[in-house]
Amino acid sequence: MKKKQGTCNGPIAEKNSILFKTRRFQIIKKAAKLFSKKGYAQTSMREISRETGIDVGNLYYFIDSKEDILFRVFEMVHEPEIRLFENQCITSIEDPGKQLQTVIHELLTFGSRHRDEILLLYRESKLLPKDLLKIIMERESNFVKQIEEILKKGKEKKVFNFDDASFAANMIIYELSLYPLRSWNLKKFQREELMNLIERHIMNAVM
Repeated sequence: MKKKQGTCNGPIAEKNSILFKTRRFQIIKKAAKLFSKKGYAQTSMREISRETGIDVGNLYYFIDSKEDILFRVFEMVHEPEIRLFENQCITSIEDPGKQLQTVIHELLTFGSRHRDEILLLYRESKLLPKDLLKIIMERESNFVKQIEEILKKGKEKKVFNFDDASFAANMIIYELSLYPLRSWNLKKFQREELMNLIERHIMNAVM
């Protein structure tokens, strides 16, 4: 049965409200914690219901399915990264070295704050339907391309030295995930110390 489109004062308007978006964000955050702790496949909608205090029927007012929640967890990770590459304070930096270092620092800071969500992305994204997984992969590829463009600009200006921009950009993105993926084995380092080491290692690799 087709869902009703609603009027300006109906469901569509309600779902654009700040209250609706805030509540959905709270659901996504709490579900993300459950997914990180138990695993996506092992977490039921009833458990999400208990965690959020919203009965299962009402949960579907805010989200379409459990897969929708997982996809929106990844959106929560990607949106700040997308905004970063659109930030004029960063795009207007003329020095490619400074621009790359700024991007790396911001992404490392973000990654340290959202370690569980990023780990979840690497671990569970394969469980998404193909159409949603394609969106996630396209976004990840776009982040690589953004880094690649900075590298190419830097090589033209003889700031950077590397063999292949695409390979170097992919390695940078992978190394940026070191804190979320490998911090369990790097406990001797304080968070800031580890972030500084990663930043220096990346910059030294391309300078």
